[in-house]
Amino acid sequence: MDAEVRAVADAAVRLIAEVLAGARPAAQLSLVAAPPVCREMTRLRASRPGRGARIVPPKILSTRLQRPTPAAAEATAVVVVAGRVHALALRLDHSRGRWRCTALETTAHAP
Repeated sequence: MDAEVRAVADAAVRLIAEVLAGARPAAQLSLVAAPPVCREMTRLRASRPGRGARIVPPKILSTRLQRPTPAAAEATAVVVVAGRVHALALRLDHSRGRWRCTALETTAHAP
């Protein structure tokens, strides 16, 4: 499997889990994700804990990556955010010389 797409998929999964946990703003996803994915993550983002509240880092339990075409990849992951297990499914497309997450589905729901 191509190391570049694996690195982008792993980074996207980690960033998405951190956004869901409230540890990172959704805007930081723009490094690896298309604007529609960033907007969806803004909607899903967990509410911020109160001052002094501890943010529990998310855990990535598993990831899988497949390449249905040379210019597309699909990643799945199982993550734990705030004690709850969620599934992630990402579509990554290669365009203009780089990989970007262009679609996201998750079992996480807006608070």
